Amino acid sequence: MYPDHLLLSSKLRQAHVASWQTIGRAGDFFTGSERVEMVKAARAATTCDLCRRRKEALSPYSVNGRHEDSSNLPEHIVDVIHRIRSDPGRLTKTWFEAVTATDLTAQQYVEIVSVVTTSVIIDTLHQAMDIALPEVPEPANGKPRGQFNQNAVDVGGWVPVTDAPADIAGHGLPVVPNIARAMGLVPSAVDLFFTTFRPHYSLSDIDLSISQAQAEFVAARVSAINECYY
Repeated sequence: MYPDHLLLSSKLRQAHVASWQTIGRAGDFFTGSERVEMVKAARAATTCDLCRRRKEALSPYSVNGRHEDSSNLPEHIVDVIHRIRSDPGRLTKTWFEAVTATDLTAQQYVEIVSVVTTSVIIDTLHQAMDIALPEVPEPANGKPRGQFNQNAVDVGGWVPVTDAPADIAGHGLPVVPNIARAMGLVPSAVDLFFTTFRPHYSLSDIDLSISQAQAEFVAARVSAINECYY
């Protein structure tokens, strides 16, 4: 997936290859073929004219039209993916409730978020390294398992999350970070995302050639540029 000359750890390389292969296999609510199509749709969102016009508009919900997309997914799923990929900061709970009331279950939504955000991590690193994006994963046969966390709890968010104590760790954040709980309704979605994400950043004992303080500086700066809530 990455040329040998790039200064990337073997842990990161192995994690990304594993995640890419996992996307090509059936998840809990979508087939491998559908998950690969999600990657295609996420990529299409970066050059979609409708997404561009929505992002430029005062409200993304005031602009209608059809997405420029060659995936074989239903239109409502394409719209969800394009919105997540192009303008996630302005998604609203009202929009989410409308989508999950008619078109998707909360579990399906969580799996979509996991696949899309995982593909973004991998694609973004390729772009940062100025190398071609990897070919989409080869889809494997298999049926969705339909497994989800029936013990997830409602804490006022959009979806039920992993039940966890509110204990605070030494770094001042919860022992179980909210970002780890957020997709807890579908454990396989958590595993996919964090397998990909974990080699890039850690709250402590970071496995990189830069110091923890330097890593926090970079993370804070990138988060500010991306207008990330955290």
